[in-house]
Amino acid sequence: MLSGGADSSIRLWDLDVSGHEETDDIADDTSPKGRLYVHEEPSVKCVGTIPRKSGHKFGVSTVLWWPFDNGMFVTSSFDGTAKVWDSESFEEAYSFNLETRIYSVDMSMVGDHCLVATAADHPLIRLLDLRTTSSTHTLTAHNGSVISVKWSPTDANILASGGSDGTVRLWDIRRSNACVCSLDMQQVNQTPNNTAVQYRRAHRSAVNGLIWTHDGGYLVSTGNDEKLRVWSLHEPGGRNLLVNFGPLVRNRHIQTVIPSLSSDGDLKTPYLFFPSDNGEIYMYRLEDGKMMKRLNRGSHATLPRTACITARNRGSLEFYSGAFDGTISAWCSHISGKKGPEESHDFEAFEDIWDNVGFR
Repeated sequence: MLSGGADSSIRLWDLDVSGHEETDDIADDTSPKGRLYVHEEPSVKCVGTIPRKSGHKFGVSTVLWWPFDNGMFVTSSFDGTAKVWDSESFEEAYSFNLETRIYSVDMSMVGDHCLVATAADHPLIRLLDLRTTSSTHTLTAHNGSVISVKWSPTDANILASGGSDGTVRLWDIRRSNACVCSLDMQQVNQTPNNTAVQYRRAHRSAVNGLIWTHDGGYLVSTGNDEKLRVWSLHEPGGRNLLVNFGPLVRNRHIQTVIPSLSSDGDLKTPYLFFPSDNGEIYMYRLEDGKMMKRLNRGSHATLPRTACITARNRGSLEFYSGAFDGTISAWCSHISGKKGPEESHDFEAFEDIWDNVGFR
């Protein structure tokens, strides 16, 4: 697993190797920053590090594996650069300089192109080609900063973006007029409305998080209006499904938030894991917004903000979250006697696991 910190360091963790050995860079720290904790005990070995200030100058905003093998990874930073790294040598292979703060980047998991979509502190989406080491496309995206970008999991040519102007837009990079649609929170039925594109808003404030369902038919957006919205993309122009996730969502910062979805391959409905500003992680049932669990790292009155959560792999019951105190937490089911999702072929039994799941 890769991690990037606000101190500009990058670390590689071997999730299958337990141990207390640390690199010199970590051992010099007197605070818990840079260490991986499971139940507040360091148990996962760091096998590589790019020390602070030696790769990026400012905080790391995204770390991504090359989708097709683990020989390369990509990082972005608030220093305005996106860098390509060799994961064997941990040496920089190439650097793109966008000359402005980069909030997030994303690569397509399907298709044969090698484009990195960037969300940065300007109204344009730049697509960086790893083969030619150049910027191949520029999409005039939003009336403000672009904060989040996500490629479709089923179509390598479709991209979603969220901006500080409250809009969520879908793009087809094959078209000259690349914007396919702009989602509108007022579009709640299957009959398209006549609202002009420039007046359509997905949220009443900045959109800082996006995640697709695995079949590419639905999109979840998170906004600084402290709303989570689920969009059906089966209708032209998209449709707001009006799923109510309740009043506990806290999301006030203009920084990319990374939620996670459980695998829906073995489920009747996927579950959404949302990292909240109050430090908790909320587990919602996606179809109706019902809160199933509140994952809490401790009993403190105020916990450091949780920035992201991701599954170890698709279909896994093991998740990892990162927080603003520099710690990474592992979450796993403590149900005994149940098969994991990769072993289970009983759809109802696996649904029962999630309905009664306990995390620690």
